[in-house]
Amino acid sequence: MIAALLCAATLYTDLAHRRVPNTLLAAAVLALGLALLAGQATELALATRLIGAGLGLAVTLPVHALGRMAAGDVKFLTVAGLFTGPQGLVVAWVVGSLLGLVHALLALALDRRAPATSQAIDYQESGPIPTAQFSRARGIPYAAYLAVGVLAWTAACQ
Repeated sequence: MIAALLCAATLYTDLAHRRVPNTLLAAAVLALGLALLAGQATELALATRLIGAGLGLAVTLPVHALGRMAAGDVKFLTVAGLFTGPQGLVVAWVVGSLLGLVHALLALALDRRAPATSQAIDYQESGPIPTAQFSRARGIPYAAYLAVGVLAWTAACQ
């Protein structure tokens, strides 16, 4: 339940604002910690959860250091590893990457169709239009797509 709430909130914040708030991630970690203390989160051992978090951090931090991934994506996958362990991270990564690829291809296709005038750019910046969601300048909401993968993993495990 905690993972589903984290993913739903991440989907909203990353798609709408291209942000994954630290308070959201901290609340999820705190809620998981309380559930572990109460004996309510017994599906994975603590060591497996920590390995998942470490793997999420180890895989994404170098990509962030190269400037190809936002810090929110790194933090989300690290926290997601606490919920899924390493096996769930593989599913989240595959699903997230496939959705990110579709997003990138749509962004490229729409960028090629967009007129190159300053008036078109002003219009895009002044209001929400469908192509604004697929602008290369905005980047890809990778944490949102990873969240879909985490949801897929949790649904498959139940």
